Amino acid sequence: MKIGIIGTDSSHAIAFSKRLINKGHEIFAYRGGSLIELSSTRIERISGQLCENGILFIDSLQELSQICDAFIITSVDASQHFEQFKELSDTKKPVFIDKPLAKNYEQAVAIIEHANKQGIPIMSCSALRFAEEIQQAKSKSNIEAVDIIAPLPMPRDLDYFYYGIHAVEMISALKETGIEDITVTVCEQWHFITLTFKDGTVSTIRGYLQHRNSFQFVTHTHQQSEWYEISEGNVQFYDYLIDAIEQFFILRESPINPEETLQIIRVLEQMTKTAGKGY
Repeated sequence: MKIGIIGTDSSHAIAFSKRLINKGHEIFAYRGGSLIELSSTRIERISGQLCENGILFIDSLQELSQICDAFIITSVDASQHFEQFKELSDTKKPVFIDKPLAKNYEQAVAIIEHANKQGIPIMSCSALRFAEEIQQAKSKSNIEAVDIIAPLPMPRDLDYFYYGIHAVEMISALKETGIEDITVTVCEQWHFITLTFKDGTVSTIRGYLQHRNSFQFVTHTHQQSEWYEISEGNVQFYDYLIDAIEQFFILRESPINPEETLQIIRVLEQMTKTAGKGY
């Protein structure tokens, strides 16, 4: 399969393309992808690494859309996703949009509505959803609540979309997203987010702005609580994500309900608004 990578400002462009090449796919790339200084300054370096890996660069999205069978948008700047997606949409080929789907709920809805209208298979998620530890915990029934301890670096003030999505997606994978109320406590080194669900249960995220690289979480059932850790450097979840993306490209059906993806974006937006009131 010929797969196009759009956005060479993300380390995911390297990680995903290597795994896809190892699975026998042919990869093409389109440069750029971000207006955020944190990632736009990496375009040259990452593009160079992709070239060293034998990946051919295409000058326009229109040309790329004709060459490839499917696409992965890895642009870090989510404000670019809608326009990049629209340029690919005439071909009606499947598109995976790396997290987050969009920079806000309004744009996320626009992407999903455009995909539905044009009949374009679309999938978007954090790779953490496919971590072995999440799948192991998910196999246990009747999870009532989840507490997450996670890194929460921010390229801009109160930007939960960049890294906060990992924790929200982990909770969503384990408990879904029927969230009724959100509170946020902002401290110098960490943010503490409380998510109250419609069933009355409460899950939490303690996000550290610095000096944290691993993800820990505790699941609670009526009978017991269990601790899990996705250790620093353990990126096996990329392999599982690529397996899921490959199946999505073949079957043209996402394993994740688009409504769940939209609700994750809505939660991130609500978290940002809530935190902003007391910032």
